[in-house]
Amino acid sequence: MKPIKHLYLHFQDGQRLALRFPQQTADPVEVARGLRRQLESPFLSIEVDGDLLLIPRESIKYMQISPAPPALPETTLTGAELIN
Repeated sequence: MKPIKHLYLHFQDGQRLALRFPQQTADPVEVARGLRRQLESPFLSIEVDGDLLLIPRESIKYMQISPAPPALPETTLTGAELIN
């Protein structure tokens, strides 16, 4: 069974969408390529329960992927902690 990942989308209007999905690939290089393709697209495309969601990138305030993919974008700051 593939590991389960979680994606939390936080929108500009304050709404939040939480999704869970199986790991798409175990190859870190493919993970990095897929993440880069999604970040370069004007829409985030997600298949949910047989439907295709196309979410305009400009409506997203930020995304949280948990746990983090094994391959991160080169400019990622690592080891950070949330503090309140």
